[in-house]
Amino acid sequence: MTLIRTPSRKSAAAPPDDEAGSGTPLGGRTRTIRFPPYWHAWFARQTEPRLAALDELVDEHVERRAIRRYLRRLKHATVLAFVAAAAAAHWFSDQTAWLAERIPALRALWTLIVGG
Repeated sequence: MTLIRTPSRKSAAAPPDDEAGSGTPLGGRTRTIRFPPYWHAWFARQTEPRLAALDELVDEHVERRAIRRYLRRLKHATVLAFVAAAAAAHWFSDQTAWLAERIPALRALWTLIVGG
């Protein structure tokens, strides 16, 4: 868990046909990461139930974040649809009023709808 493989300088400088006999493990030499004592104690305290609870918390957090993202997109889509519908209704109302001024039959219908 605390081992990282880094390519050694010798294997990085070696030609590509020298794969068989280099003696260097795949991935390069092994380098150890040293954690401070605080982290050693934290790792030592972890048990299967604690790790399972932590896993559940992380899953719930990811799920809540996905739901929040979905609801935010739904809210934005709803606002956009409402504004677009209002703009379309306003535009069609203006067009209908303009037509009603020029066509007598539509003018009578518009007077009936608007009421005066």
